[in-house]
Amino acid sequence: MKASKGVRIGLALMVLGAMGCASQRQFTDTPPFRISEPSVQDWLGGREASGAGTELRMRWAPEDPEAFRPDTLYFRGRALVPEIRDSETGMWLVASYSRISPEKPDRVMHADASREVGNQPPLPLEDQSPIPFKLERDQAVLAYVRKADGKQFYYRITGIKEKPVKAMQGRPQE
Repeated sequence: MKASKGVRIGLALMVLGAMGCASQRQFTDTPPFRISEPSVQDWLGGREASGAGTELRMRWAPEDPEAFRPDTLYFRGRALVPEIRDSETGMWLVASYSRISPEKPDRVMHADASREVGNQPPLPLEDQSPIPFKLERDQAVLAYVRKADGKQFYYRITGIKEKPVKAMQGRPQE
């Protein structure tokens, strides 16, 4: 009988702990900024060594730019560091990541496999720890921080439009 009571207490503690974690990541419906025109675009470098990547961008219109700052943008399994770019057409919140490493170390390719011993496997691009949200392909979550007290808030962004791949031009062949 005591074992089942201990199990019930343990379960109750686990449920309360899970509820505490969930409450820390509650989404806000009325953030202190407006986001519009969210889009994502893959890009390919013009040369093989240029790599490839993805850029997520959206219009950014804060009510008070000094009160809050964007912290992390969770998108397609990644935690990205967003930056604010001011352009002629307004302010944009932009985050990007590379999918192919542009660094290619020298490799020895030879019919005699013993000559390839010094070749190293490619390094992973970055540590991909799981993100704390379940998101659809056209969704992202913006974590933002109130500067006055450091409190973090979360806002779900939906309807991210997929733009065609942008292929950069390579150096002209002579």
